[in-house]
Amino acid sequence: MTSPSPRKPFSLLRVATVAAAGCALLAGGLLMACSAKPTSQAALATAPGATITISSTPPTELNPAGGGAAKATLDQAAAFAWQEFIALNWPAKIQTGAVGDRDTPAADCLFGDPACVSRPLTWQTFRGKAEIFTAGATQPYDQIPTYTDLYNETISACNGGAPPAQAAWVNLDETTEITLAAMYAGVGVATPTPDNSAPQLIRFMAKANRAEFDYVQKINAVNGPSRALRTATINYFKTQGDPPPGGTQYVSLPNNTIEIKAGWRMLNPAKEDASRFHTTKVRYYEGTGSTLCYNEQVWGLVSLHIIQKTPSAPYFIYATFEQADNILTAAGKPVEDADGAIAALPPCRSDQTAPCPVTPALTFNDTGVVTSSQVPPNVTLNPANAAYCTQSTSQLPVNQAYYLNTSTLTALPTGGFVCINYRANPIPPVIINANKTAHAAIAAYNAAKGIKASPWAFYKLVNVQYTPIDKTTPGFYTGNDPTTDKNPASYYLANILVETNRPLQIFSGGLVGAVGGVGGTGANSDYASQFGETGGGTHKNTYFQTVGHDMGGCMGCHGSQGQSLGGDFSVILARGIVGTPESVPEISSSGMTVLPNKNRALVYRR
Repeated sequence: MTSPSPRKPFSLLRVATVAAAGCALLAGGLLMACSAKPTSQAALATAPGATITISSTPPTELNPAGGGAAKATLDQAAAFAWQEFIALNWPAKIQTGAVGDRDTPAADCLFGDPACVSRPLTWQTFRGKAEIFTAGATQPYDQIPTYTDLYNETISACNGGAPPAQAAWVNLDETTEITLAAMYAGVGVATPTPDNSAPQLIRFMAKANRAEFDYVQKINAVNGPSRALRTATINYFKTQGDPPPGGTQYVSLPNNTIEIKAGWRMLNPAKEDASRFHTTKVRYYEGTGSTLCYNEQVWGLVSLHIIQKTPSAPYFIYATFEQADNILTAAGKPVEDADGAIAALPPCRSDQTAPCPVTPALTFNDTGVVTSSQVPPNVTLNPANAAYCTQSTSQLPVNQAYYLNTSTLTALPTGGFVCINYRANPIPPVIINANKTAHAAIAAYNAAKGIKASPWAFYKLVNVQYTPIDKTTPGFYTGNDPTTDKNPASYYLANILVETNRPLQIFSGGLVGAVGGVGGTGANSDYASQFGETGGGTHKNTYFQTVGHDMGGCMGCHGSQGQSLGGDFSVILARGIVGTPESVPEISSSGMTVLPNKNRALVYRR
């Protein structure tokens, strides 16, 4: 993507700040604390940080003058993430289907420009995964989407009416957290509407830019890479190094490939101020099988993943953002402020002791001992007879975000809702400071440009991963450097509405296969023995320069479900063709049941 105009960027200089001491990992109802000596932190608190610029040009490399990603600070990575966020959320140029329209910001619009709200954002013009991995992917990249020829079946409007003149740019064809759990916002409308059978359900979509689309065509990977190409790629990155970007002998996406994953939901006008959200028309799906149909309505953006491959980060750089009000107490009060700082921790339930990031409390049991049942590893209620967040699944939590695990996962508690009280890993001070500076830059830009208000002041960076880290000992990662990504909050990077259940909030290692090798238990494990590997130690899910890493969070997941399958670090490339939009998951007393319409499948190893 290129800048649409030579307009001088609007920027503020950020001053780095870090915690005076300490770091905490909140997980499974347990607290692991570590102390960071404040010796060098006084100097860091006054050291000039990176700039945050209001510009429609996304960054193409992290720390290019200082040695790239490997030598970057968390402060620099946070600025890089915010530069991506600002550029990709710039209004796009008017879309006509002409070559070069998509992926291109508007030269005649400002950031957050109220005069351009009818246009898609730049990232929204990226191709959705079903536009890339489908028989229809031979159409020109810039063709305006209609979605009529993307899936195995023709899907009509739920109301039986004619297709809209312009289909929504946001196509929500995912309804679960990678099939492990369904995620809900208790602040949403509780009663199903004629157009929405699950108004509190958070739905998702994945997109990728032109660089990925062109590469998929180049290597003929609409159905995913060929078996031979996958095998050659895996052998190469384990023995030779990182394949050359953009090559055809091995799967290796070009530099500056960008993928997006976003979460959306219906807003509740009785409880929520829509001006605090970016809103746009979305397409979502109802029914199942032959009754599958679509509706289009204006919804709010609640989460945004941005991942980008750069020359110094062939494993991609992972950043995740959230809307400010995602985590609410039962009384409807924000747990965090707009910058990510804790406003007020809610009290624990009477049968819990602090810390209590979720209700009920959960315990993760990992082991190197392989049993015939494959369980443990597992996640259990603590205590074993603990009540779920509500008395039954017929009673929805009020205001709080909550999830329900998939009923078939034998290693997860599936009998009821789990409510989110606060993050397992708090947003670090360096990231909070970056958010403050970005919000100040946005406010100053708005004042200078005459923009009275825009929703972007109500989005915050949660964290960013920019180097692979190897956890050599099973258990919780305990690095405590607040100036880099070598701390639990960065290592276990997760979005509270996209990776919410226990295996996703604190992911590392891999997902454990079920008995018989069909599907999985839902639990993750660090132990190499759980994956049929000899020699002990931890399972390596991410390779960089032939070295394996037991990486956590988003990068570890993309390594496990992307790179290790010969799909580079792209899960959508590793999966290939998308056959159908996903159905709304059913809620039962035995957990969430994924309906027959699924377009994703996890790879579990044994």
